[in-house]
Amino acid sequence: MSSEGKTGSYTLTAFFDDEYDAEAAAEALMDAGIPKDAVTMTPGNRPDTDPIDHLGFLDALTGIFFHEKQRAAYATALERGGTLVTVQVNEQQHNIALPILAEKGQIDLDERE
Repeated sequence: MSSEGKTGSYTLTAFFDDEYDAEAAAEALMDAGIPKDAVTMTPGNRPDTDPIDHLGFLDALTGIFFHEKQRAAYATALERGGTLVTVQVNEQQHNIALPILAEKGQIDLDERE
């Protein structure tokens, strides 16, 4: 998923079922020259930890990065244990990051609804 911020600035988000796939995507983004501080991983709930209120976290971002429908889908995916990778990129990095996220196994949340 991609949203445009200030001119030439994009926020890309991708969900991964497997945390290792998300880590591999984050590493590949950094290997491609995207700064480490531009890549964020948000882990979902894990069987060995207390549940996290991801809806509250995503509520704070509604209107900034996510539309209401995205927020609800992302919260559900995080509750199921998926991992969200968020990347802040410029236009040139956008064209580099999109294929990396797809290649590393991002899931299509629309197919799961």
